[in-house]
Amino acid sequence: MNIDVLLQYEPEINKKDIKAINDYLHSGGFITEFRKTDLFEKRISEFIKCDETIILPNGTLTLFSILKALGIKKNSKVIVPNYTMAATAFSVVETGAEIIFCDIEWPSLCLSIDALEEITDTNKNIDAIMFMNANGRYPSYKIDQLVKLCTLKNIYLIEDSAQALGSYYPDGRHMGTAGIAGSISFSMPKIITTGQGGAVISNNQHLIEEIRRYKNFGRKNSGGLDIHETIGLNMKFTDLQAILGISQLERIKQTIQTKKNNFKKLKQLTKNKYLQVLENDIDFTTPWFYEVVTKYRSKLIDWLEKHLIKSRIMYPELNKQKAFKNHAQYKNSFPISQRISSEGLWLPSHPKLTKKDIERIAKVLNEFDPRII
Repeated sequence: MNIDVLLQYEPEINKKDIKAINDYLHSGGFITEFRKTDLFEKRISEFIKCDETIILPNGTLTLFSILKALGIKKNSKVIVPNYTMAATAFSVVETGAEIIFCDIEWPSLCLSIDALEEITDTNKNIDAIMFMNANGRYPSYKIDQLVKLCTLKNIYLIEDSAQALGSYYPDGRHMGTAGIAGSISFSMPKIITTGQGGAVISNNQHLIEEIRRYKNFGRKNSGGLDIHETIGLNMKFTDLQAILGISQLERIKQTIQTKKNNFKKLKQLTKNKYLQVLENDIDFTTPWFYEVVTKYRSKLIDWLEKHLIKSRIMYPELNKQKAFKNHAQYKNSFPISQRISSEGLWLPSHPKLTKKDIERIAKVLNEFDPRII
């Protein structure tokens, strides 16, 4: 009997998605950014319950555009979690600003409030904090505690909520709406996907206007007239992608429930003293990926591979990456970031996984014994 390989992630593109794209292609649509992108923005705003959404080509550009619109530049200082996707940090680098790495807390993997307070107490010139909702989690402290810290010290709070579509703070606000702006990603492994894509979400009208102008070559108008009020870039989306996003958004509640149910079952079934499935509060969090930590990660990877189950190591700590070899904090120690970077592993997590697939993954995890591998 042939056993299927379980990929760590694959997109769920169904017949309705395909029909929606085919219908659009036959309709004579403009393909480039136009009315369908406008509609996608409107639907995201309605789902998240924010005033404005701007769709851009990817989540890195959403972060970069927020920083640019806020005036973050050379001589600015921005706090970045040492555990996050590199795009969080690279978007800061591209503005010319200085990065100050900060450790995270366990087990939420969100920024440590104690570490943040220490940094902001000793450095009075912090301009912004990039807060990452790791796997759609909220931190152990109330998010308003961080909002208050930022308000008192005149610091912009930017939420990198790339992994958090469909996740909420316990007070009911969608992640990405607590600070001045948030960033959502629609790349291939996200809750909904447009292949590549991202969204800026905000209730700050001035910020939104600045980003809309910047993404359109510095033009205030949307009709293509070449009247440039400021310098800008071409960061337009495409209606072709928007069609896919709108179609996937129509079933997002079903996708969210599937991912929550699969996580709950995996957590219930997995019982092995050599590893731990990280917890998610599924009343508020839609788990992006299913995470496991173990001191025997390389052996677990081999064990899963032997059973045709693909995995992916979690983000390496940023300050130790070669890209930051000239950074002042290159040799610094961030204990929690280091732990998750050396022990964390992402398991298959996509919504196409069946009940039997989850049972199979749990069974293989339960049979793992590093002493005999």
